[in-house]
Amino acid sequence: MNLANAHKYRHLLKRWRAVSLEAGLKMIPVSRFDGYKIYEIISPACSGNRGIYLSAGIHGDEVGAVQGLLCWAEKNVRNLATLPLRLFPCLNPWGMEENSRFCQTGGDLNRLWGGGKSALTAAIQNRIQNMKFHLILNLHEDYDADGAYLYELTRGPRSKARGEKMLQGLEGLIPRDSRESIEKRKVRNGIIRPRPRNFLADELPEALYLFQNHTDHSYTVETPSELDLEVRVNAQVRMIEAALTS
Repeated sequence: MNLANAHKYRHLLKRWRAVSLEAGLKMIPVSRFDGYKIYEIISPACSGNRGIYLSAGIHGDEVGAVQGLLCWAEKNVRNLATLPLRLFPCLNPWGMEENSRFCQTGGDLNRLWGGGKSALTAAIQNRIQNMKFHLILNLHEDYDADGAYLYELTRGPRSKARGEKMLQGLEGLIPRDSRESIEKRKVRNGIIRPRPRNFLADELPEALYLFQNHTDHSYTVETPSELDLEVRVNAQVRMIEAALTS
C-alpha cells in the first residue's frame, strides 16, 4: 500500500489519473476552489440519472478516507468500469495539504449544503441536479472515536442491513466505537440513525442534503483518525467493499 505523500494533492491526482486511464473512467474538473481544481470521476456504467455516489476529503484532516477511496479503486481497477460510479475523490484539497478540517476561509464545507452553500457545494449540487442514486457513501474520520461507526439514513423495507454488514467487515481490524452517544445522537452498536428534522438548513451536511434530494440509502463512514494510517485505510476499503456487495 503506497501511503507516501498522503497529504499531497498533486500526488493524489496523479494516482487517480492512472486509475482512470487503466479503468476507462472520465476524470472531469467540476470547480476551482481555494486555488485547486476539484474533480469528479465517472465510470462508463454510470449512465443516465442513476448510479453510486462516493466522496471523501470534505474535511481535510481526514486523510484516511481520501486514501481509502483511492486504495479501494486501485485494488478493484479491473471492475470499476462495470460499476455505475460517480466519485468525488477529494473535496477539500487545501485542507488536506494543510491538515485542516476546514477550507481556506475557515468554513466547514460539510455544513454548507443548505442555505449557506459555498461555491464548491453549489457546483456539485448543480452537477448532480435531477439525479437519483442507488447508494451514497460519504467517507470520514473522527478524532474522538475509539473505533469505527457510521451514520445510516435509509428509507424502505430491509434497508437497515447494509450498515451492519459494513461494520461486520471490520472484524479483526478495528472494533466498533464503544460510545453510546456521539454528538448528542444515540448510537446502537456503532450505528447512528439520525432524524433529518434535527438539522438546520444553514448547517446542512452533505449526507443529509443527498438523502433529502437524491437517494433512499445514504451512509457516512467514520474511522478513528488517531489509529495507524494504514489500518484506517484498510478499514475504509473494507467498508466500501461491504457496502457495494451487500
